Amino acid sequence: WRQVEDSDGFDIENVSLSSPMYGMITGLTTFNCQRGLYPHPILVNLYAKVGLHRYNMMEGTSFQLNALVKFNMSPTAMASFYMTLLAHDPTDSTLQKTFQVQVDEGKCGHLDMTCSIARLKDEVTGKKPFIPHFHGSATTNGIFKGDLPEWPSDDALNDGKRFYVVKKSEWEATDWISLYLEIVICANDRWNFKSLPHKDFWSKLEIVKVAIETGIEDAEPPNERLKAKSANVYIMFKGLAEARAFRRVFEIGEHVERKAIVRRVMDHKGYLTLQGKLCGGQSTDTRTCKKRPHFWVDGTV
Repeated sequence: WRQVEDSDGFDIENVSLSSPMYGMITGLTTFNCQRGLYPHPILVNLYAKVGLHRYNMMEGTSFQLNALVKFNMSPTAMASFYMTLLAHDPTDSTLQKTFQVQVDEGKCGHLDMTCSIARLKDEVTGKKPFIPHFHGSATTNGIFKGDLPEWPSDDALNDGKRFYVVKKSEWEATDWISLYLEIVICANDRWNFKSLPHKDFWSKLEIVKVAIETGIEDAEPPNERLKAKSANVYIMFKGLAEARAFRRVFEIGEHVERKAIVRRVMDHKGYLTLQGKLCGGQSTDTRTCKKRPHFWVDGTV
């Protein structure tokens, strides 16, 4: 157990235990990503990118994911992931670094995750007690506390003190907005993302509009809100033929304009929490199966 604790849950391949006792004591299952298949490959890679996003926010860098090397995962519905990955700085293609990222899920079947560790593998940090399965979240208050908001009206979005409508050139230059969109889609439908989707799947997604709400009314220049540690991000998009979310049904078709909300909160400890949902659709809780409408591809009922 001391070997597991000393590595913060990242390097446990050589823990000296017999096979029957290994998982029982560590509570973690190890996967080598370079040797074969592993569970939830799309979601785990997105979690790794969120870890780099946290590191970049804190350090002012721009590291991008090269490859997952390995990860350890708790065998629970709300899992913890201890990932080792390779990343590079696009300004220097020869600069490749090894990172360690910890992500803990707060809910199953929804986007609700906290990244508490995102560091260079050899980075010296203050030693804290090792907690195998941390299901906390970043400390928050104000408009970022409680349930996620509903999609604002058009009139509300025109309130420049409350919202900043992101320019197309800005979201195209900001890779984390597309990351948020991909992860909220995947987390809400993780069981259908067990294997890699067709190479054109993500490329079909087209962002139509993005708005940022930070609770800071007088940010100058206004696009400084993109750098806020806490923000509600409203994304309108199309290109997703079938949207899925827990106990909700949606109109079918790539032409449908859909809406997603992702909340980002980073607290003083550096914990980064992302929560998100797909908006709209109809609840399956309020109707019987006989009354539930079927949406055809052309959008008619």
